[in-house]
Amino acid sequence: MDNFSESFSNPRVKKLSSFSRSVFGEEAASYKGIAMKTLFFVAIFGAGMGAYFYIHSFFGGGIEAFSIENKIFLVSLIATTAAGLIASFAPASTPVTGTIYSAGMGFSLTYLSMMYAQIYKGIIVEVITLTLLTVAVLAVLYSTGKIRVGSRMKTALIACLWVSIIGGLLFMLLGWLAPNSSLYLSIVAINNGPIGILLAAVGVFIAAALLICDFETIQLTVEQGLPASYEWYASYGLIVGVIYLYLKILRLVARIANNRNN
Repeated sequence: MDNFSESFSNPRVKKLSSFSRSVFGEEAASYKGIAMKTLFFVAIFGAGMGAYFYIHSFFGGGIEAFSIENKIFLVSLIATTAAGLIASFAPASTPVTGTIYSAGMGFSLTYLSMMYAQIYKGIIVEVITLTLLTVAVLAVLYSTGKIRVGSRMKTALIACLWVSIIGGLLFMLLGWLAPNSSLYLSIVAINNGPIGILLAAVGVFIAAALLICDFETIQLTVEQGLPASYEWYASYGLIVGVIYLYLKILRLVARIANNRNN
């Protein structure tokens, strides 16, 4: 295995160095500790899901419920974006920012999934199944040493990720400012066609490769004997990776279904 200095090519491991000298004397990180913290984030995510269904049920799922859910969805997006940015620049904040992110994404992801479910029947069960199977297969392949992501590939993945994020934000902004423009309508038409399916498939590949980087972060955190404080960031990275993979698979399956219906 590469030594620790070489492993800094992993962006998340590199981020950990920002507080590596402030935790002397702590207990070493362990797989059990990372697993427990991951379960904590999953539980918080579940609470966010529960909040959505409670509000939806309390208001009867009508127009009033949709209005409230939409407002909470927008607030959750802002909160999760802010929490994610803070966690990126301050890894030591992940016990708090990771909790905010998990709760916000629990609500936001459920809201978004239900919107898709209204259009494409049965899509959520299919996407959840595909996501879990993908995570399981990648975990097995990584644990057996059959797949790894090199440093150059990691750099390319991060670049693609930022291009995807910036492109998505620009597309969203264009949709708000000029929803009837020829440019916006052309992009929508492309996204709904074979090219859109291909781009969505590339997105799934990038998400899967980034998840492998998360596995590497966890392995390095434990095997390099990093302090237990690092467990929070490693588990947070895993949660983010799985959520991102789910979103990409959701988009791919939706585009395939939409293309089939047309």
